[in-house]
Amino acid sequence: MYELFIPILILACIMTGVLITWLYFLVFMIYSISKSPKLQDYIDHNGTKSYKYPKVSIILPARNEEKYLNSCVDSLLKQTYPNYEIILVNDESQDNTLSIMNKYAENNPNVIICVNPPRPEGWTGKNWACFNGYIKSSGTLLLFTDADSYHSENTLKIAVENMIANDLQALTLMPKLLCMDFFTKITLPILVTFMHTRYSPLKVNDPHSKLGYFIGSYFIITRDTYQKIGSHQSVRHEIIEDGALGKKVKEANYKMKMIRGENFVNAVWSRNSQELIDAIDRLVVPLFKENKIKLSMLTVSLFFLLLSPFVFFPYFLLSYLLTFDSLHLVISMISFVVISLITFTNIIHTKKTLFLHKIYSLGAPLGALIIISGFIKGIIISKRNGFVSWRGRKYLISSDQSAF
Repeated sequence: MYELFIPILILACIMTGVLITWLYFLVFMIYSISKSPKLQDYIDHNGTKSYKYPKVSIILPARNEEKYLNSCVDSLLKQTYPNYEIILVNDESQDNTLSIMNKYAENNPNVIICVNPPRPEGWTGKNWACFNGYIKSSGTLLLFTDADSYHSENTLKIAVENMIANDLQALTLMPKLLCMDFFTKITLPILVTFMHTRYSPLKVNDPHSKLGYFIGSYFIITRDTYQKIGSHQSVRHEIIEDGALGKKVKEANYKMKMIRGENFVNAVWSRNSQELIDAIDRLVVPLFKENKIKLSMLTVSLFFLLLSPFVFFPYFLLSYLLTFDSLHLVISMISFVVISLITFTNIIHTKKTLFLHKIYSLGAPLGALIIISGFIKGIIISKRNGFVSWRGRKYLISSDQSAF
């Protein structure tokens, strides 16, 4: 019995640490959501402000996006901003994407088509597309966005006014993330918890913090700043290029801001369950290349943080009923409290940031299993060949890849 006491006591201590961690997640998340700036806070309801609006080049790379492209471009063409152009970049599409682009260019003089030349070695697809869009552009400000995003008509105007009023060199919006399948809907609330903790606007906006990050579906940067940090050429090998660019902006001490814009921009986070797993792989493989031991420890930590409470609660509760061992009851009760915290955290995200029905918050155990499975799959991929698949392409992950 004594031989079992020590391991169970250690397990009780670990679960106490898990409990404290989830309390931190919950408190910080609530604070971050409530205190992070929102784009609607900058609306000039009285119409008293007057700006000289600089030209904005909206750079929109698209690869096989015939399903989403019309909705995105239509929303961009309805922008109330008075001075902008749209650069549609065809990134080796094999569907009707280019035909759709050409139709928009025929009817709208401010729409410019860019067909990507052959991609040089060392460039990822989207980075090369964004860079070529920049070459075609003429705006003082550059807005990079995605083909599966949707923009409210006054988004660009308010965003630029915010940049001018706060003398910013860069601004990124947190969009409303759209989930297209059941498995993403139960998994994303957990992932968003980590995203809000790691990449909170409060941290990005803090001038004393080293954290800089762009969200790829919507970030604006001045042309001068973009050139000085090396453009997409400086992050040409990155598969999470938006994060890498944001990091460079912050490291160069340019003034940047992350703002909540869920009421203004929608973006598809994952289109199906396979893409959900691929998205997790994009995070895992660079971590493996950076530090194998660190990733292994992180995977074990994720098991205890996300999945163990759902396993330990029924197991140790049954063990207590059979043995009346008080330590078993303690682990069971701690696990139950952690489950409650996870569920409550998920409910907040499903309602406040993802705008889903709260029923999806109850899928946390399956969502946790998907995340951990994705990590294990990413480790296996890394050991075999170091490739990660993303939207029809395979990318080789090198040791200098940024790990976010």
